[in-house]
Amino acid sequence: MDFAEVLMKRTIISIIILAVALVSVVSCLKDTETEKTPQAAITSFVVGYYNVRYQDIDQQGNDSITYYRGGGVLFPMTIDQVNNRIYNIDSLDYGSDVDAVTTSVYGIGTVLYYYSDNPGIVYFWSGYDSIDFTPSRGLVFRMVSSDGTYTRDYKVQLNVRKVFPDSLLWSQADSTGFTAFREPCAVILNDSVYNFGLDDDDALGVVSKSIIEGKWTAPVALSGIPSAGWKRNVITSGGRIYAQSGNTIYGSLNGKEWTEVKNGIKCLVRTDGENGAVWAVDTEGNIIRTADMSEWTKVCKIPEGFPDSAAIAFDYPLATNKSIQRTVLAGLDNDNVSVWTTLSTDTVWSQMDAPANISLRLPVMQNLSVIRYDDKLYAFGKGLNGFRQSGDNGITWYWCSPYVKNNETSWNRYMQLPKKLKGYDGDFSYAVDRLGSIWLMTADGQVWRGAVTRLDKRAR
Repeated sequence: MDFAEVLMKRTIISIIILAVALVSVVSCLKDTETEKTPQAAITSFVVGYYNVRYQDIDQQGNDSITYYRGGGVLFPMTIDQVNNRIYNIDSLDYGSDVDAVTTSVYGIGTVLYYYSDNPGIVYFWSGYDSIDFTPSRGLVFRMVSSDGTYTRDYKVQLNVRKVFPDSLLWSQADSTGFTAFREPCAVILNDSVYNFGLDDDDALGVVSKSIIEGKWTAPVALSGIPSAGWKRNVITSGGRIYAQSGNTIYGSLNGKEWTEVKNGIKCLVRTDGENGAVWAVDTEGNIIRTADMSEWTKVCKIPEGFPDSAAIAFDYPLATNKSIQRTVLAGLDNDNVSVWTTLSTDTVWSQMDAPANISLRLPVMQNLSVIRYDDKLYAFGKGLNGFRQSGDNGITWYWCSPYVKNNETSWNRYMQLPKKLKGYDGDFSYAVDRLGSIWLMTADGQVWRGAVTRLDKRAR
């Protein structure tokens, strides 16, 4: 036998061996594919693309509708194998149309689906078909085991936000039992809102309630602080409440009994929160500060134009360096409004340059009120006609209007005060609590509480 014959014989043998091996592999695969089990379960459920309807308002104030594509992969579905439920914890965007959505479903067995309002009709599932996930339909997915002996039903719920996440919703649910005051001022301490002011006999009093539940307390007269010289300026610091009357600061643990803390104060600056520095202007023309309401430090002489009344300050860390605090202060000086800033590493206050565009400046307002909310500053005043918003530390202030008209500058149109309060000409007080709510109390007895939907911790 020559070399060629030997080579051909070996080649034929190799081909036979390979063929036998392939037959064995195919046989094994076939046996695996035909293996049937009595089990059924959905182990993966993914929602495909859908349309999101976005409602806008044009310059004439008319509604306009636009669409964009949303992807369900950004909203993972939770599979509750104990209760046979499938749902998304994070709701789809407000305006999502879920009446024609594709799905990718994987698991043990074969998947079918049907509507619970008509269980007699079963539709075979296909990843190419669109399914109507309208919540009212009560959609149910059925898995059937491969041996046909067992079925398992999953109730599927595709949650969609019911309100726009940036809309500010107001209610009067906390008005029961509220007693109003003249020249009021409010603060939050230990999860309670305290509202101070003058009663009909010009005596100082307080009412309070929990920010979570309960009714307002009956009004209580204050002791240890004179009503004459009331500055309607109340702050919190270190778990205590402080207020100014005349040229003196008084302190209290419960808002009822007060003791003298510091004399020689022209203006106690209303500060945001109870853990930052407290600022004041003394009667000798100095800007002073304290961290504990006991030891006060002279920072600098009052610059020309620095606010001497209705001053409100906010402390928050720099975005670029969390160890450095920025303080932004807004207030009035001889009926002129101005905004100032300083850093915790500095001893100089600098006035913000007013924008050339007059409409972007913080306007003079009676009962000037400023809050820090959603990492921005919002200003409003007597008349309660709307917010001015600043996202650049008080330099520019955009009018929060529901739409742009007559070339006016508009910003966050969803930040709106209660419609029933627009044009209100009386006194009011305000506060912001840790659950994301803004409180408004009026001198005629109204209590309004509002929160941006995505910030409202009560709704979670």
